[in-house]
Amino acid sequence: MKTPTVVKLILIAFLMLALSSCGKRQPVLYIFNWSDYIDPELLSEFETANNCKVKYSTYDSNENMLTKIKSARESFDIIFPSGDHVSILSRENLLEPIDTSKLPNYKNLDLALLQKAQSFDAGNKYAIPYFWGLTGLVFNKRYVPAALIAKQSWSIVGDAFFKDKNKVTMLDDAREVIGSALIYNGFDLNDTSDSALAVAKKTLSEWDINITQFDSDSYKNEVPDGTTWVAQAYNGDALQQMADNSDLGFVLPIEGSSLWMDNIVMLKSSKNKELAYKFLDFLLEVNNAKRNSEYTQFATPNKAAHELLAADMKNNPFIYPSDEYLNKCYMIKAIGEEVKKIDALYEAIKMN
Repeated sequence: MKTPTVVKLILIAFLMLALSSCGKRQPVLYIFNWSDYIDPELLSEFETANNCKVKYSTYDSNENMLTKIKSARESFDIIFPSGDHVSILSRENLLEPIDTSKLPNYKNLDLALLQKAQSFDAGNKYAIPYFWGLTGLVFNKRYVPAALIAKQSWSIVGDAFFKDKNKVTMLDDAREVIGSALIYNGFDLNDTSDSALAVAKKTLSEWDINITQFDSDSYKNEVPDGTTWVAQAYNGDALQQMADNSDLGFVLPIEGSSLWMDNIVMLKSSKNKELAYKFLDFLLEVNNAKRNSEYTQFATPNKAAHELLAADMKNNPFIYPSDEYLNKCYMIKAIGEEVKKIDALYEAIKMN
């Protein structure tokens, strides 16, 4: 009677060990991205198609991403930096050159945008354009007068209407915050001259009276629920919230805005480059890129996917602004050591 029981226990133990071993052999892809910046169904489909596990983490600023990359014990495989931080990461020798021969769908990318990307990634050596966009103001119509929004200006942030209300936020991003003040005053957001920064400092000191916090994520919930009435916001994030709430609106300031391009890069320290290449090509596949753009509400650099988008998305001026408006916008560039001036001003405003 006991012998069969022992045999059964041994077989069960062996089976559990075998299953455990299979689980350990399952490859894992470590991804570090902005929040709400990919269709989660795509991640699940990639896991199923490649019998792998995706470990997905998020950050809320390029600066926080860079700090985590440098300090993390466990390396990420793929990250999604903005253009200026592609320059920083490549300069610090952290990036793996992209072998486009391993990416059959690389051909889907817009050649004109690949050319623009060379301003921060010479020869398109390290980065694959992911999305591009602009920064403006998202607001709650229930609380903000239409006459104020009609100004369509960065000055809305500092308007006396908001005094003592604690209802305005800006992004936790030095380049975006300082950049908006520079653009408002007629400067290029990459201008770090003492005269330009002095004017920006004066403007930001006036705006700061109304600013409750500098945060790149919480406004997505706080503007819809009325905790915040106006927030500096990335266009796609604002449009995602507007799709679910008719009380929300968005404006691209008449003075112009930042123009940024986020990218996909592979870290040199990646432990699973083969799987990483599969993921890159998966995102570049035309239907996946289309779905991803529809989910995030950001402009896709994938020309083949763009052609498949519905007319209402392709014609949305908040996603694809007119050339006239784009001519008033400035690409965020890597500015080397000069960025320390902007960082210092930003910290001074935050601490004020």
